[in-house]
Amino acid sequence: MRIDDTTPLRTRDGVTLTSRRLVAGDIAALKRFYDDLTPRSRAFFLAHGLDRATLRKVTDRSEAGDDLVLGLFEDTRMVGYFFLWYFNNPVPLLGIGLSDAFHGRGLGKQMLQLLISEAAEHGCEGVELTTQMDNDRAFALYKAVGFEHYGDVENLQGDGTVERERAMFYRIAPDATPGDTPHAPPV
Repeated sequence: MRIDDTTPLRTRDGVTLTSRRLVAGDIAALKRFYDDLTPRSRAFFLAHGLDRATLRKVTDRSEAGDDLVLGLFEDTRMVGYFFLWYFNNPVPLLGIGLSDAFHGRGLGKQMLQLLISEAAEHGCEGVELTTQMDNDRAFALYKAVGFEHYGDVENLQGDGTVERERAMFYRIAPDATPGDTPHAPPV
């Protein structure tokens, strides 16, 4: 996905949203997205620090193509944040976060499918992700899309803590295996 590409995603109830690669001008929208998450959602999805310097690194890596970092927008408001970190590795790390008002509206699966499609088009062998041990809803979604649970790993959270999480893998190439990328944000 090039910087100027957009992809529409549609909720079950007919609302069309726009996804696109994040750039430096999206730092404030990304910060607002995180600030608007409920404490429970933030506990499940705190991908990295929220300070301006970290958010700038996120958008710099997006613009450089090191990571595929996308925002999902309702007009100008970011309602979703999803990515493939270490995008140039054979097995990038996937993450998705969605505003609470959009949970259960059919977007998570579309976000996953868009990232998997981009990974396959980019020549990746597979995609890896982690999910917290008690996030059963996300775990079920990932399994439904085709991810397999292969074990548990230590994962660095955005607040600097390390949590034990379920590691999952989506195979694109037939002989692909989970990568050796650390379970940590690149920023």
